[in-house]
Amino acid sequence: MRRGQHGFTFIELMVVFVVIGLGTVIAIPMIEGGFDSREVKRAALQMRSMMIHCRGEAVATGTPQALVIDVAKNAVYQSDGGRWELLSDRAEIDRIQGGQDIGPGLTRFLFFPNGSTSGGRVAIGSRRDRARARWWLTLDPLIGGVLVDTGPA
Repeated sequence: MRRGQHGFTFIELMVVFVVIGLGTVIAIPMIEGGFDSREVKRAALQMRSMMIHCRGEAVATGTPQALVIDVAKNAVYQSDGGRWELLSDRAEIDRIQGGQDIGPGLTRFLFFPNGSTSGGRVAIGSRRDRARARWWLTLDPLIGGVLVDTGPA
């Protein structure tokens, strides 16, 4: 470069653009994975809230309540239609253990006036990567508590 001339060469600019491109290629999937994990956790906490609500209603009213999980619609309903929730499009109901099968893709969990439940487990996972982002809800049959935990089990 001659004295008095300032600037960058074409090769220097290309190196900078390649570094920026590589950084973007690495960062975007990590950001997307973070969104998925957050939405799966939010869906699990939504379902937990519905379970706690059903238990509270059963104890308060003295009548059994039911929570219906509709896998096809990715939704959760209170049996009397009082509350319902659609889960995020990034999260889906992955697996259900326990409960009563009441039709294709429909499972019911019961909550009794003494605070107990029919018990069971529900897994909520990411639509993109079920193995990596999964939350389990475990419904205790004796005391009606709901444990929310991560894991592949």
